[in-house]
Amino acid sequence: MHRSIDLHHTANTFETCAQLRRSAREAADRARRMRAEAAEARLRAVRMRQNMERMKSGRPPDAVSGFRRFPATEIRCGATSRAAQLALLTAFVHARLDEEGNTADLFHETGCPDAGTSACHCPVPERVRHDVTIRHGLARDCEEALRDPDHDARDWPHNELAALLRLKVLALPYELHRQWREEWRP
Repeated sequence: MHRSIDLHHTANTFETCAQLRRSAREAADRARRMRAEAAEARLRAVRMRQNMERMKSGRPPDAVSGFRRFPATEIRCGATSRAAQLALLTAFVHARLDEEGNTADLFHETGCPDAGTSACHCPVPERVRHDVTIRHGLARDCEEALRDPDHDARDWPHNELAALLRLKVLALPYELHRQWREEWRP
């Protein structure tokens, strides 16, 4: 009889775990949708600000130059969603690189008497800062290639795809960060 109670209790535990997993997945999906909607709203706000600045300076807004405006309430899947994902990815990469650059001073040699001062000559903090600067440059180059593609270039789509892949590779070391998204995996 003792065994049947344990089996029943074990079955209930597995069922409870399955329900918790389902609710966690649903919550994660809702959070993902909310983040995407927030990113789209930020992009719409940026576009609206740019249009306002253009109108103030006497230039026509983007709608005249072929840009189709969407109502603020319309949710689009497609190019804007991809643009929002790209904006989130680049912001994620730059934020992680900034964090890494800010913590470079923590990597001094053992017994460094000048740790944390400008008189310190430990090679590691400077190397970390140099590495972060280079990766920031790579991320900016990728952003530029994705933002302003040269459609007349002989290898046009490959340049954009390679830039997106490089940007995803730059984000990969931070995959354990809480803001990491699985769709950023190269």
